[in-house]
Amino acid sequence: MSVRHGIGRALGTAMWLADGRRRAITIDNLRNAYPHAESTWIHTTARHAYANLGIVLAELVRMRSAPASTLRSWIRIPGIERIGARMANREPSILLSGHFGNWELLALVGALEAGAPFSIVVHPQHNARINATVEAIRTRFGNILIPMGSAARPIINTLDNGGTVAFLADQFADPRLHRPVAFFGRETPTYEAPAQLALKYSVPLFAAFANRVPDGSYHAPVVEVPTSDLSYNTSDVLLCTQRHVSLLEDAVRQHPAMWSWQHRRWRPT
Repeated sequence: MSVRHGIGRALGTAMWLADGRRRAITIDNLRNAYPHAESTWIHTTARHAYANLGIVLAELVRMRSAPASTLRSWIRIPGIERIGARMANREPSILLSGHFGNWELLALVGALEAGAPFSIVVHPQHNARINATVEAIRTRFGNILIPMGSAARPIINTLDNGGTVAFLADQFADPRLHRPVAFFGRETPTYEAPAQLALKYSVPLFAAFANRVPDGSYHAPVVEVPTSDLSYNTSDVLLCTQRHVSLLEDAVRQHPAMWSWQHRRWRPT
């Protein structure tokens, strides 16, 4: 693991040096999220965020062939047994995460620990070769991929059959289709589909974020997003969305270098 992480940090440094546009986005995002932070902290956190991406890439290479027992040793997911029990009883669940720590490992091992495949809503990669490689990793143990552009019917079928649908719900959403909620004190359009599905079909909504701990492994407790006081209406969908975004914000505030600051989370609308 130490060798893999060393290689990953080197990859992160290379990405930091090679892509000035993404580097500028990363620093700008951190400044917007932490307007009172010193410049030294901003740049150090940005470099550490790139190191995290490099480590994830190095781990992905190993994830292509590592046995399930090895991958399970890399991450602890307390609470995943609740989702597993629901799947065994053919009761649907929705699981949310973000580009935090090694989110790919969370999805892969989460389904192994739950005892049944997840249906994962994804944005296909633009590069066909990279997309094929990533898809092969994601589906190694039976997980099903649902392209976001044609997701509605497969998602509903999965929930109807008592499965688990997993989303990464932390990127900028189309402001023509999704309303803004607060993230680090700034309003930004956010995907409402997880909250809509949870409230419309009375499906529990869970969240987990894979934080890397000092020994190099990950810890990703599963928590339920409170929804029992909500109904399926436009205002409660927005409130539910804000609740799961606030859980992500809490995780990022605790471990800011674990989140991928390289994408534009806040944009003019």
